[in-house]
Amino acid sequence: MEAKEWVAREVARVRTDSLAEGREEGREEGLSIGRRDDMTLALAILNDIPKLIAANKTHEEIITTLVAKYNIDQDQAESYYEQVMALRA
Repeated sequence: MEAKEWVAREVARVRTDSLAEGREEGREEGLSIGRRDDMTLALAILNDIPKLIAANKTHEEIITTLVAKYNIDQDQAESYYEQVMALRA
């Protein structure tokens, strides 16, 4: 194998290894951002529910508001609502 061919192969190997490492780092960073965003969303929702209760909103109105405002499904909204109500008991 000539020196040029060896260098070309080594460069290709290093690039491939670097891309793999970069993808893994990017994946971890993306997961971290996702976890942080989910926590921020959860805190915002849990903060809004008592305000909606204080505004004399019904259970159905609160669920509808959460679904529309936070783009979550009804089961998620119910879960958050139940968590807040359990804390209030």
